[in-house]
Amino acid sequence: MKKITWFCISLMLICLMLTACRENSAPSESDVSVASLSSTEAVPSGSEISEVDSSLSEISSGKAETEKDTTSNLTSDTPHLVWAVGLSPYIDAKARAEIISFLHKNGIDCEIDFVDVEGGETYRTWYEQQKQNGTPPDIMAVAPWQYGIYDAVDFITAEVLPLDDYLKTETGKRLQDSYCDIEWKQVTIDGKIYTVPKRMRQRSYDQYIYVNDRDKNAFEESFDGSYESLRQICEGSTAERPIIGSDSLGSARLCPFLGFICRNSLFYDTASKTFDDLCGEDRLKDLLLDVHSDMMTGRFVSWASSDILADDVFAYITDKQLNGSAAGYTRYVLSPYVFTIDSGAFGVCAFSSKQELALQVLGACFSDPEIASLIGYGEVSVEEWDKETEMIKTYTPDILTGFLPELSKEEIEKLNRKYLKDVETSGKMITSKDPISGIGFVNPNFPEVWENYSADMEDISEIYDKINQQLKEWTKNHDY
Repeated sequence: MKKITWFCISLMLICLMLTACRENSAPSESDVSVASLSSTEAVPSGSEISEVDSSLSEISSGKAETEKDTTSNLTSDTPHLVWAVGLSPYIDAKARAEIISFLHKNGIDCEIDFVDVEGGETYRTWYEQQKQNGTPPDIMAVAPWQYGIYDAVDFITAEVLPLDDYLKTETGKRLQDSYCDIEWKQVTIDGKIYTVPKRMRQRSYDQYIYVNDRDKNAFEESFDGSYESLRQICEGSTAERPIIGSDSLGSARLCPFLGFICRNSLFYDTASKTFDDLCGEDRLKDLLLDVHSDMMTGRFVSWASSDILADDVFAYITDKQLNGSAAGYTRYVLSPYVFTIDSGAFGVCAFSSKQELALQVLGACFSDPEIASLIGYGEVSVEEWDKETEMIKTYTPDILTGFLPELSKEEIEKLNRKYLKDVETSGKMITSKDPISGIGFVNPNFPEVWENYSADMEDISEIYDKINQQLKEWTKNHDY
């Protein structure tokens, strides 16, 4: 009897030990609207919109485990492709599994080894090491970089296979027809196409201003594009507290009032059709002082979500197309989007040993609206994809479409430093947002701070002269 009892106890202990081992070896799970409109603070929405070109920042993507597809009878001889994935656009684990399943269902029997990569020089170092080892990625991310499109173009032209010949084939034609002509022009570098155009859900196009229908007639009669005219219309509004709201404060929101657009750390005057360094000019200074004055009195509210429209405001500035929340307001385009040069989404490595298969995979994925929208939007949305296609077709090429100046590394560094330091800093001098509370505070001493700051601005007029000369030559051969 004692032997049986000890045997049972021992068996129970063994079971408990095995259970504990299994548990220890198992993978762990991965780790407001405006409430007050006082003269010194405003409560914005929960998310802050960055005004800096997303391609300027060096970022690291999160890690995601690739889910293996089991619907295809692959053998050990099945070819593997390495697909390097950055954060923009990022392909998560679920999407990776769907991509592999999609390829198998379409008779493309290969395995995709997705690899998460960081941006900027970290990516370049990793890539060069893979090349030295004879294992470069077959499909590769082409952004982001420290100096945005300038670094991207250098990398793309040196490391990515041109798609021009492929796009002339039957399968390549399907890929080409899946995007608009202006999107292909946007990713054309020196007459060649290297990458698939990029579409992402958070991508903004036009800058809008939503005007209260009560003031619609006055706005249409008197607004001339300047902030001064907007202030005057606001002053004449019959609203109890006429307020101008904006979802952020930076170059993208302010420069349209001066007739400028900002692209690739450059300022472009839409009236003169030339590039011009706006920093330090009196017109920028006057605009900043007017906005600051209105923020001090509570007339202008920055970091405000679209919920502010419920407070019966006069106007709201954003790059989003608002639907139900904008009832009672009319939307106007404050600054139209310009399709300048873009790095695109993904390309095929010029040093891949499996270029033909890589082209087949790239073409199949991005010519299918389900997979293309899954990659760009983070979920399958053919309806949204088709809607964006029709919207893009309403745009026409501009002299800036595909234009990128040829500058030295030193000149590029100066451009980026000036843009980030002078322009983006100016908005932060007026107001800053507490990252925890979400409250935006107005700096009452901005006029004095700006006066001292602008006195030490770097003069880069020679760079702008060089760019305008190149633009003049460019327009001779690109008369869209």
